[in-house]
Amino acid sequence: PIDGTVNFANEIPYGAVTIALQQGEQTLLGVTAQIPYRRIYWTKLGEGAYARDPDGSQRRLAVNNVDTLQMAFMATGFPYHLAEYNDNNHAEFAYIHPRCRGLRLLGAAAIDIANVATGGLAAFWEGWLHPWDAATGALLVREAGGTVTGYDGTPWRFGSAGLVASNGK
Repeated sequence: PIDGTVNFANEIPYGAVTIALQQGEQTLLGVTAQIPYRRIYWTKLGEGAYARDPDGSQRRLAVNNVDTLQMAFMATGFPYHLAEYNDNNHAEFAYIHPRCRGLRLLGAAAIDIANVATGGLAAFWEGWLHPWDAATGALLVREAGGTVTGYDGTPWRFGSAGLVASNGK
């Protein structure tokens, strides 16, 4: 499936196709293709995280070292059911937004999580993610030196409802 389906349907060029190889709950490797830019993010357990740009150049990814919320540039997303439930990320957004450097709602979690791995974002959080939108990104961030947890602070597992990906600081 395309992550960022609404963006894609409205011709906004921010989306991805992402594939992860799982062994039980463990992600062994993953690939995220950013469309339409043809940037490829890939990772293999224990071997780091990388990005390949359309010109063929490749770089190893590393999270940034921002260590205060005030300097953190972040992203989040809202669930499709946001009008149906009170627990819809509005409270978290309202709390974080005035306290951080910047907060974006870009509409494709797979790319947002990859941007934590590149160091472009200090953190990303969202609830209600499908595991196929998050598995590759979680491994990308971990292999780039970051941390990925559930909302309860325990390590994120394939199928967890909420995800917080950060540089670990």
